[in-house]
Amino acid sequence: MRRTGMWLLVIGLLIAGGLVYTLSSWQGASGTKPPLPTVRVGSVTAEVKQSTYCWSNGSEAVCEDHALPEADDLQLVTVEPGAAINVEFHETPKRETFHRIIDGELVASEKVVPTEPGTYVFETGGEWQHGDSRYVFGVIVPE
Repeated sequence: MRRTGMWLLVIGLLIAGGLVYTLSSWQGASGTKPPLPTVRVGSVTAEVKQSTYCWSNGSEAVCEDHALPEADDLQLVTVEPGAAINVEFHETPKRETFHRIIDGELVASEKVVPTEPGTYVFETGGEWQHGDSRYVFGVIVPE
């Protein structure tokens, strides 16, 4: 009888530990910082940097305001001229935006890299159930 009680205690502890792990993983997925999207430019994955956001996990909310970056602030990737830009968010946003940053201003843009050689910085983002977020990335089109 004593052995059965010990096994029940061990099984109960394992179940409780599994629940704690599951709940903490779920909480992390909807924490107070939005997940970064994956941005592919042609066949290259761009380095994405978090920008301005307001995000909530239901019991807590955090807002951060970031200035628009300069190209020097980003990890730039070299891409082909005219390459298509594919943004994959953690889930489909209610509303999505995409801009090119030109002289410190947001200019609505297609999700295509210009064909002229140069350095280009983009801003994308959206609105979700947990809040809104903006992200930035940059590319270089070689000569």
